Amino acid sequence: MPRIKKTKDYDKFVFVDFNRDINRSLQSNLSKSAEVLEPRLDLYPLIVKPLDKKYADASYPDGKHEIWDGQHRFIVARQRDAFIYYQIDENDSLKPEHLAYLQTSKGWNLDDYLHKFCVLANKLGNGTYQDYKIYDGFKRRSGWSHNNVIALLVSNTKGAVASFKEGHFKIERSIAESNDIIDMIGDFGSYFKHYKSRSFVTAMIKIITKVDGYDHKRMISKMEYLSEKLVKCPDATTYVMLLEKLYNFKATGDYVRFI
Repeated sequence: MPRIKKTKDYDKFVFVDFNRDINRSLQSNLSKSAEVLEPRLDLYPLIVKPLDKKYADASYPDGKHEIWDGQHRFIVARQRDAFIYYQIDENDSLKPEHLAYLQTSKGWNLDDYLHKFCVLANKLGNGTYQDYKIYDGFKRRSGWSHNNVIALLVSNTKGAVASFKEGHFKIERSIAESNDIIDMIGDFGSYFKHYKSRSFVTAMIKIITKVDGYDHKRMISKMEYLSEKLVKCPDATTYVMLLEKLYNFKATGDYVRFI
């Protein structure tokens, strides 16, 4: 087991920029408990690695250590002029995919994973994790939740979230088709305040991609005078059934089934 070291040379340490962002609420809570914990910070050592310029800022001089776990504890200790206790992964056994598993005080969310893989995509520059950068563009453009963006970009969502966290996420739908779907669902924004909800987006993706003969202009034209009948539904299947009725309102011989 690596020996625990201590120092007040705060300049010895650097943050890993593909780590999750600093959580100010967590930092504040640690600051409040520091008076009690400070004498025993040796029980909570940082986990650090010798600087690897493949992942860290290349401008850092040699001799620095990257903080892989404990960035919030480091900030609080520095603010209080307290000793930094740390253990060094000298065998280089830790890899970027291990980062989320080290940090147990507060679990990572999908934004944290997205940030990590986008930063790594820029740093590695060899095509690795590039799908995460494309994903990030779609998420920003649509304003949708992660679940909705995942449903948009993969054909089978089973296991997709786990794959996303592990760094294996791959986009299956074309960029052009994905943009068209975002635009079409966005057209409901003037008529229905729940148009970004998970169930509604799931229903519309199914209708747009699976229903032969779906005419989006016809659908939106019905919203001009039927939007008050588009109400919040408990699930995607109910939305599909409701949208089918609205789409076919007063249809004469050209009824299109969505299910």
